[in-house]
Amino acid sequence: MTLELGVAGKVAIITGGGVGIGKETARKLAAAGAKVVIAARTKATLEAAAAQLREETGGEVLAIPADTTSMAAVQALIDATVAHFGGVHILVNCAAAPGGLVRNAIEEADEDALLLDLNTKLMGYFRTAKACAPHMRKAGWGRIVNVGGLTARCTEALSGMRNAALVHFTKTLSDELGRDGITVNIIHPGVTRTEHIEQWFNAMAAEEGTTFEAIVEREAGAPAALRRMLEVHEVADPIVFLASELGSGITGESIAVDGGLSRAVFL
Repeated sequence: MTLELGVAGKVAIITGGGVGIGKETARKLAAAGAKVVIAARTKATLEAAAAQLREETGGEVLAIPADTTSMAAVQALIDATVAHFGGVHILVNCAAAPGGLVRNAIEEADEDALLLDLNTKLMGYFRTAKACAPHMRKAGWGRIVNVGGLTARCTEALSGMRNAALVHFTKTLSDELGRDGITVNIIHPGVTRTEHIEQWFNAMAAEEGTTFEAIVEREAGAPAALRRMLEVHEVADPIVFLASELGSGITGESIAVDGGLSRAVFL
């Protein structure tokens, strides 16, 4: 028996869709029959990703460069999507600097970097949701999935402010849009094997004079219940579930997909 996701023919926009979790989510939605738009700032990377996804899935994948720090650019993205595909049903917000730009103590924290973090992730997600909501209301069906981060639930870095604010934004938006058949949820990924993480861990290994595998074990293996780093599809799968018809009864939820890295208890 094959589970039907109910996304065939639906139009999905994935920001940050050129690499990592966003790209894998786009792959899975395209393979399930959705019409997919991937958006990011780097045109060459984005177009290469779209060509690869079209070849691998046989699906409709369109690359539209966009900078989510600009409302005009976001509106142009949504307008171009609607002009090409006729509407918008699914929004996956994944465009942000992984780990954030501010990781040091407050005395050393750069205000401009923190504001850019907030403008890119929190306000960027706000802008795309604002521009997509009228089209989802018109369709009477919609899915918004925000990709947050575990720093929403801990005091690891000041950049966690953006993720904590996203939880509130997600819940508030779910209340506002639920009556129109639109669900809104947020996923908090743990340490996941993406291009960025591999680059970061390799740099850490070189700086410390150790191996990539040792860094993975320290940062993702030993602390997690599963004792390993997550693969990118393990985060994309729950996102696709929430973006599908199968997730129709779930809204306003904040869900960690972290392999048991977080040991907090939420009742």
